[in-house]
Amino acid sequence: METNHYQYSTEQIEHYSSMLFWEAIFFVIKNAIIEGIFLPRDRLTEDDIAKQFNCSRTPVREALRKLEQENARKLFDTKSV
Repeated sequence: METNHYQYSTEQIEHYSSMLFWEAIFFVIKNAIIEGIFLPRDRLTEDDIAKQFNCSRTPVREALRKLEQENARKLFDTKSV
């Protein structure tokens, strides 16, 4: 499992400015998965994501929980996440 060093940009979050912060994080991560930036074996940690978004782990945790609820595995071409 590899740690992905993808850097999020302020513009990505600003695009979702009408949403709650955790929702914006959710959509940025979801789009990164869809675009193939994150691969099935990439490691995404709450701490790493929180540092990149300059926020606490709480909104990150909510975003990851939502991804899990939507079964993010279906966003990948393979079933191994």
